[in-house]
Amino acid sequence: MSFSKISVIFFILVGLDQLSKILITSALDEGASFPLLSFLDLTLIFNTGIAFSLFDDNGLWGRWILSTLVAGVLFYLARILLKEKNLSAYESLALVLIFCGGAGNLIDRIFLGYVVDFIHVFYQNYSFYVFNFADSYITIGVTLYLIYIIFIGENKEADAN
Repeated sequence: MSFSKISVIFFILVGLDQLSKILITSALDEGASFPLLSFLDLTLIFNTGIAFSLFDDNGLWGRWILSTLVAGVLFYLARILLKEKNLSAYESLALVLIFCGGAGNLIDRIFLGYVVDFIHVFYQNYSFYVFNFADSYITIGVTLYLIYIIFIGENKEADAN
């Protein structure tokens, strides 16, 4: 995938993530909810941990350590995306999604000290974690990459032989 395509996808996805967070924080107070569907609310929370509030203790895994770790992963992903010439479009898309999600949440962590989460999916008494668009990009990207590794990557190597 070319640098220009990666850049366009990056600015669209990270822009959508950041815009959604600005809109939700201007509309709701922390902890407040707005029902959308029978299984979906907008619920504003400020997450100081990582994915799904893991390490949400502000101790050793505080703002700057998490920011540094995420920045390191983003640097590694950027290097792969820009240097590897034999990435398939499918593989590139998966990595770009992970990169965009990480960047969207890193922006929050650096400038706010927490990540803005607001999408709350639930069913009856079961409640899924509250998340945001960036988390969705990461989840979709990792899922696509695993599909690529498990199903497509092997077939691609077998076809080459």
